[in-house]
Formats: sequence, structure tokens, C-alpha cells
Amino acid sequence: MKYIGITTNRDKDKGLAYTAELIKWLYGQECVPLVTEGDHKLTGSGEVCGDKELYEKADLMLVLGGDGTILRAARHAALYGLPVLGINFGTLGYLADVDRADAKTAIKAVLDGNYTVEERMLLEAVHIHDFKEKGRYLALNEVYVSNALSLNLVNLEMSINDSFINVFRADGIMVATPTGSTAYNLSAGGPILKPDTRLMAINSVCPHNLYFRPFVISGEDCVTIKILDSGNMIFSLDGEERVPVQQNDDVKITGSDLSVKIIKTSKRNFYDTLRYKMMGN
Repeated sequence: MKYIGITTNRDKDKGLAYTAELIKWLYGQECVPLVTEGDHKLTGSGEVCGDKELYEKADLMLVLGGDGTILRAARHAALYGLPVLGINFGTLGYLADVDRADAKTAIKAVLDGNYTVEERMLLEAVHIHDFKEKGRYLALNEVYVSNALSLNLVNLEMSINDSFINVFRADGIMVATPTGSTAYNLSAGGPILKPDTRLMAINSVCPHNLYFRPFVISGEDCVTIKILDSGNMIFSLDGEERVPVQQNDDVKITGSDLSVKIIKTSKRNFYDTLRYKMMGN
């Protein structure tokens, strides 16, 4: 791997001081670090690329930050089949391979070929308005349908593979990937899914009934959520990008043909990570 793309959360690495140090070190490893023009103004080094070119040209994407930074970079990297190595600068850092102190050791292992790649499924959400497709979107963690502003319950109709399931009153309904099963889904009482599976967890947030329970379906299934309410309705992707929807719009969610390639250099397996990150031991 020669061309190493770098994207950093500037709030986590003030002035990109550590990023600049890492760029210098990468040159010493006979690599070519790639950075955006905005980051180059702070680091003063690295080969400058446009935002799109950064992902097109790189052989590996280094992501310095927390889970949010990794989520954003991973969705872009998936479009180019680009592997991602996450360096945790945040708090939990569940998606990161290593913490900042072990970054150079991990990168050296990758350059020496001592790593594995985990394929993580993505969700594809299709927005249908007036029976026409308005847009397609990717999510690594979850797609969540809710009201953007109001604290009122929302009314949503759900079908799976065109089979009607029910109408639900809740704060919202989410469809989560195995990767996202340990994020918002977990906080909402949903099941934990092993990350190398191709499954989807359907969960509601604060349902106003006694019978709704989270359940798990195949990643090949298609979940359709119809918007029954009007005003401020949205669906969000990984808790970040928000897409406004209107009454009677459909959001169709299924497993994408694309996947995210997460690089692992540590010997921790999924259950070790779960215990270490979630249980603190």
C-alpha cells in the first residue's frame, strides 16, 4: 500500500498536530500521504487531493477520530472498495481498530501485510414520493424514521417484502445493521448481532403498546416504512444525514450490494471487543 488517505476529526486533533506528525512518519515508511486542501493548510504536508480524489487515489484510508468520523468516511470508502483503518481519538471508539497510542504500530502492521479485513454490510434506503424514487442513501449503522422536531409520537406503517406487519405509534422506528446493533439499537433495547452476518434488526423507540418487540430479518429482505403523519418527518442515516419526508411517502430499506471493509490488526475478536468496550473489562 503506497497511497494512504487521511481524514481527521479536527475537534479531536487540535490544529492537526498529530496528523502532521503521522504524515511525516508515513513519508519515512516510503508511503505517500493524501490529504484534502483544507487539512493541508493545517498540516503543511501531504499530497493535496480533492474530496473525491482522496478516496479514488488511496490504497488505504486512515480515519483519526471517533465513531462518527469513521462512519462518515466508511460510507464514502465503500463506493470505491477502499479499506478503512480507524484510529480512536474519541471516547468509546467501537469501530476503531486501535487507540491513538498504538496508531503507528497498527499502520506498520498493515504495511507489512499483517492484518485482516472485516466486510460490514451497509443498508440502502430508498425514498419514494408520489410513487417515484427521490433518492438512494447508504447507512452503516441504522436508518431511523422519526419526527425531527416534535416530542409527539409518530404513526408509521411497516411492511416486509410487501407483506403488511402493522401500524406503530412510537418515537420512531429504526432498521439497524449488525455493526449498528451495538449503537442506538442497543440503547433502545435491541438485539446484538455478530458484525460479519448479513442481518437487519428492526426496533422501535418508546413504542406506545405492550406487544412490539425487536426482531431480526435477513439482509435480503425489504422493509417498507410508510409515513402516516405530516410535518417535520424525516429519516436519518447513522444519526447524521437527515432526509425530510412527507405524509404517504415510503422509505424502503434493504441490504446494499456495497460493503465497508474494516481493517483489523488487533487480535481481539468481536466478543473481546464487546466485553472491553461495553463492559469495561
